[in-house]
Amino acid sequence: MDIHVLHQQGQSIRRIAKTLGVSRNTVRVYLRNKDRLPVYPERQSRPSKLDPYYDYL
Repeated sequence: MDIHVLHQQGQSIRRIAKTLGVSRNTVRVYLRNKDRLPVYPERQSRPSKLDPYYDYL
């Protein structure tokens, strides 16, 4: 379901968040930016602390 459609149907931000399994702040961000989706920077992976021990494990 689209957040905008649910909001136009009269559902509250809290109910939309619960239905979709996202936070209320996420719903607010999508409702504020009707014409575009929010852009988040890509997360960079980092090495695990266990990497040196994988051969042993």
